Amino acid sequence: MSEVTVQVGGHVTLLFSIHSKPLLARNQGSKGAGLCLEDGVLSTVKILPKGPDKITVTSMQGSPIEEGEQLYLEILNSFREVFNIESSVSIDVQLELPVSQGFGMSAAGLLATSLALGEVFDCGDEGQLARLAHRIERKFSGGLGDILGLWAGGCELRVTPGSPPFPGKAYGFDVGCPAILVWDPEGEKHTSNYIDDPDWERKITTAGEAAVERLKRHDWNPDVWNILLEEADSFALESGLLDESARANLFSTILDNSDETMSCHLCMLGTSLIVVPRDLEVQFDTSTFAQRLRALGLGVRETTLQ
Repeated sequence: MSEVTVQVGGHVTLLFSIHSKPLLARNQGSKGAGLCLEDGVLSTVKILPKGPDKITVTSMQGSPIEEGEQLYLEILNSFREVFNIESSVSIDVQLELPVSQGFGMSAAGLLATSLALGEVFDCGDEGQLARLAHRIERKFSGGLGDILGLWAGGCELRVTPGSPPFPGKAYGFDVGCPAILVWDPEGEKHTSNYIDDPDWERKITTAGEAAVERLKRHDWNPDVWNILLEEADSFALESGLLDESARANLFSTILDNSDETMSCHLCMLGTSLIVVPRDLEVQFDTSTFAQRLRALGLGVRETTLQ
């Protein structure tokens, strides 16, 4: 097979703690909880008859993201080193959501590309390829636990930090309901701004560890949904992340336009929110709400939770 396309959905973290100090990348990561999305990244890998390699990254608006090419060159070179591959390839990455808004685009893109490389060259199992993607994401401080969250799938709880399938440990259950992603187009925040800052690390980790310990007391299934949403709100307050004016203003705007069927939560770590059903059994209409938010000049994407 000379060409393979793999799609991996994005990931929204609702609460987390930071574990970035271990020497080995496979031991770095986060505990936390989050939601896996259907929309994410498509990565197409094609074997070329001769060099050079070609890497293109395209935003959801269709424009090239040249600064993103280095990320995929890094995973390509690491894949070659691990599996002793010499062939030239093209990698075409298509993003379905914005970057630096807490939607896990680097994790989804790296995982999709790693899986596509493994399939096109028929080498490596899913665990090896996921661990490779995790290692490159940690090298670029693009995220902490997104790839472990994607490995678990659905609505996930990460109880041991690290890469999948080991030493990281996480549980997930299927949700399959509509959701709305909302973001401030001017409010991009790279994850490293927080996880590499000692003050933010301390506040985030204190709040995140406490939340995970409480969530671990419950069976991880749809019955925990309302408890998770309450913990997400508490984390946003206790970590101080909701105190930032841009997030606070966006949160207030979304609350003012939502109704009683909707539950609004910060996406860590963008200037963004995810709006989900307050009750998984109640009808959740996204279209009218999404139109109202677009009219306010906000970025909006209607999606589905895995």
